[in-house]
Amino acid sequence: MAVGDVIQIAAILVAAGASIVALIIASMDRRNAIKIAEDDRQAAADQARLLAELEAAIRLSVLEARGGHTDPIISKDMGAETLALIAMLGPDRVPEMWKRRVEKSDEELRAFIANEDEPEFLRDAVEAERAVYDILKDLRRSHRGMSAGR
Repeated sequence: MAVGDVIQIAAILVAAGASIVALIIASMDRRNAIKIAEDDRQAAADQARLLAELEAAIRLSVLEARGGHTDPIISKDMGAETLALIAMLGPDRVPEMWKRRVEKSDEELRAFIANEDEPEFLRDAVEAERAVYDILKDLRRSHRGMSAGR
């Protein structure tokens, strides 16, 4: 084998090695890019959730600071909105309001909803509040599951 042949074989081996190294680096770079994109999506979802909670907390604060209204219809609307906002924020964000205004066992809520002696609009309101809270609880659980999956 001539010196030229050895040089050509060495050049081929170096080129093959460089190609393998380039493929490994590209694969690592792609994995890092995917992780960065996942982290960015998670951060955007977290920020959107926090902004929605902030908006709800600000609205709840305004409603509570007003202390009610002289018009009974407006007062009822304010109360209904307050309960919806408390349900949205949940016991972690407004624990005392939750205890005073919302906290009931699932059985108590179901019994209230099923009680034909209660006005239908109140039973419907309680059922809607339960739905809001259950959906938010599912979203939080889903969010935690996605975060833990990494």
